[in-house]
Amino acid sequence: MGRARARLAGSAATRLGIAGGELSLRLPEEGPGEVGELTRAFNEMAERLEASHHELEDQNEELRESERGKTELVSIVSHELRTPLASVLGFTSLLLKREFDPPTRRHYLGIVDAQARRLAALLEDFLDVQRIEHEGVDLAPEKIDLASLIDEQAQLYAAQSPKHELAVELAERPLTVRGDPGRLAQVVGNLLSNAIKYSPDGGTVQLVAARSGDRVRLAVHDEGLGIPEDQQSRIFTKFFRGDAGATGITGTGLGLAVSREIVEAHGGSIGFDSDPGEGTTFWLELPGPNGESSTNTTKEGE
Repeated sequence: MGRARARLAGSAATRLGIAGGELSLRLPEEGPGEVGELTRAFNEMAERLEASHHELEDQNEELRESERGKTELVSIVSHELRTPLASVLGFTSLLLKREFDPPTRRHYLGIVDAQARRLAALLEDFLDVQRIEHEGVDLAPEKIDLASLIDEQAQLYAAQSPKHELAVELAERPLTVRGDPGRLAQVVGNLLSNAIKYSPDGGTVQLVAARSGDRVRLAVHDEGLGIPEDQQSRIFTKFFRGDAGATGITGTGLGLAVSREIVEAHGGSIGFDSDPGEGTTFWLELPGPNGESSTNTTKEGE
């Protein structure tokens, strides 16, 4: 009789606990006939409730994360677009209101052109990350010479800063890979742009590429600020810029996130090594000419 009372008390406590939200509680599955069946049915109901509760919690966390991302996006867009837009509007207004000699006029038009291009690049970053999130990375792969692509990007970015020297070291030519030339140029350009921005005092930016087994490896090394150890785990996270904003370095925090998506869509890998205060080396590896890449790589989990 005492044990029966104890079981009844325990069952009542369990039911009350579940009613109060403690969905992990279960009734002991013992008892004859219909009592045992009711107990098992009750426990199955509790398991389904617990599973539904966890699913709702996960969905709520996704919604909260989405809202945080939207808030961060609005903040970054408003901050990053404000400066170039103000320059375009300001110098355009000045050119319309006053007459300048040809050299001065050309100088101001150059500023407007540079800031307009910066606006276009920022908007393309935002649109690109949205497309990738919803549709994956669209690729048009073909056999290309990565060495020639590196040369082209190095020449393009060499003019960005007179304080930097871009040194290209290629073990051999050609370095054939199978990939989308436009997308790979985007990745290499992003790595070069970051190397220049994050070494504000100048120095040498090295591009080293060579075969590594059946893959081709490219490394971009700078002599700049380096990445603090407590920030390294988030370096490929969307919108993450570390201390860049405080140091006046412009950017959206999207370039590396998009670059990783592109490289992985090619069947490659990307990573980095960094010593704070001594510089950073970003590297990527791509399959050789016979490697496989998807023409449309969707998001993980889709």
